Amino acid sequence: MTTATFGQRQFARWYPGFMARVDRAGQADMRRAQLARARGRTLEIGVGNGLSLPNYPDDLDELVLLEPNPVMRAQLAARDDAPDVPIAIVDGDAHNLEFPDASFDTVTASLVFCSLRDPARALSELHRVLRPAGQFLFHEHVRGTGLRAGVQDLITPLQRRLADGCHANRDFESLLEASDFDIDEIEHTRMPTMMPTIVPLVVGTARRR
Repeated sequence: MTTATFGQRQFARWYPGFMARVDRAGQADMRRAQLARARGRTLEIGVGNGLSLPNYPDDLDELVLLEPNPVMRAQLAARDDAPDVPIAIVDGDAHNLEFPDASFDTVTASLVFCSLRDPARALSELHRVLRPAGQFLFHEHVRGTGLRAGVQDLITPLQRRLADGCHANRDFESLLEASDFDIDEIEHTRMPTMMPTIVPLVVGTARRR
């Protein structure tokens, strides 16, 4: 089991409360609509403290929750609002998933790719562990345009320090388009928060080729 770094401990102190407020402002509705599509054996990467859990359907074969932050894993294990399905909480690295090829029907990620060291490699790993025609459900804040993009570039070095590696200017959509996934649908929307650097949001579905 990994030991939490100072940055991970600090992040785990403030992030759950911040995101709970964003969820109450409307983010939870986005999660609910997206995660209702999960089917079969499902993997979520970067689960955090588990705000996604109550939004999964109760007919999954299994729900595997990967979270590398030990403090967040403890918060996740303490939740009592998970769906009534077999659940496994695991440590792990999205860049090197310890699962066999083609072992999941669904993989999901919510506000995770901003903080990954090598997001292209993580996308490749998600593609690998999906079964043929398996679905990737994504929900990510992204790089904006114009003045907002410039502000994101300026704030990213500070945001990375304060938010456990979060890149405010991460162009997730371009990374997804360059990956081996086929994009089924993508919605450009806004996160219900006053923080301007993380407002642009994409929610959608992609599939393994």
